[in-house]
Amino acid sequence: MSAFNSKDIDKLNISIKWIEKLSLVCIALVVIAFYINHSNIAWMLFIALIILYVVKARLNKQLKQKEYLAKVVEERTTELKYQRDQVMMESEKLSAALAALAEAQDELIRQERFATVGQLTKGLVDRILNPLNYINNFAGLSIELIRDLEIILTKAHTANVNKEESLEVLKMISGNLEKITEHGANTVRIVKAMEEILKDQKGKMSAANINNLCKINLDVIRKLYTGEIEEKKINIHFRGLVLSLIIDINIEQMSKVLLHLFKNSIYALVKKASKDTNFSPKLVVSLERLDENLAITVYDNGTGIDDSIKERIFEPFFTTKPTAEAAGTGLYISREIIFNHKGTISVKSEKDKFTEFKIIVPIHQNFEP
Repeated sequence: MSAFNSKDIDKLNISIKWIEKLSLVCIALVVIAFYINHSNIAWMLFIALIILYVVKARLNKQLKQKEYLAKVVEERTTELKYQRDQVMMESEKLSAALAALAEAQDELIRQERFATVGQLTKGLVDRILNPLNYINNFAGLSIELIRDLEIILTKAHTANVNKEESLEVLKMISGNLEKITEHGANTVRIVKAMEEILKDQKGKMSAANINNLCKINLDVIRKLYTGEIEEKKINIHFRGLVLSLIIDINIEQMSKVLLHLFKNSIYALVKKASKDTNFSPKLVVSLERLDENLAITVYDNGTGIDDSIKERIFEPFFTTKPTAEAAGTGLYISREIIFNHKGTISVKSEKDKFTEFKIIVPIHQNFEP
């Protein structure tokens, strides 16, 4: 039985025993009163006896409720302790998995070819993804159990419950579980980024209007970042081709590249605008035909890129953003997509001044049969 409810249950048991004794006394007095012909007194004692039985019935009901509540709380507490121990064990496994993952990422950064990246990551994807999903689901279930227990404790109508201490402990455990869930989700994001690297970025080529493709993806960005664009007063300009141009591209893959570059620009502009109130953020997307090639330029006057890391930005898993925001694979995948289009991607940048990515791809591709 739970300690917080034992005193109340003991009090109820004592009260019930006293009522039983008083009931026996009343019964005896009723018999005596009838025997000596004091019927008025006998009826009064009989009514008192009925009241005692009613009070006893209510006390028995309260006793059953408190015993049930104590049993439920005890079962939930035991279950919670078991869940906590399991989470701690899985947390240790997660730490070991994260350490192994960090080592694998360091190895991936030293590789330049897609085949090497795939060889190092495929085993990690199969080995880490399933236990991480288990950790996330287990932590989420534990949080729900804690909330249930918190509701039970909050509804317990007793002055002897040390609610503040119990709720404080639950709050600490809940915070720990939420951290496990957060870090687990971040690790899943990294593992899924590995899966994205392993995908074939070639795909099927088709004819597309490049002006329309850029406009569509800019509209997507405007919807995704409506709040930031309005708040920071970001100006977005599109300088398309005067004459429509149909080029051979993989529409889905090229859209992925454009969206990633646009998102990076918005991030840099918002970051700079948050520090400089006099700053006028600007994103410019330009198209230019160069003989049989097309040049796509994405320019922003945001935070820029430091010279010390400029050569590393296309490496897999390299990022200057927090782990919770990016896995560091976007530019690497974008470069692979452009390479598959037989094109090039380059960057110019000055710290705190601007960043300019230029993509050059052939207008016509040789379609594979």
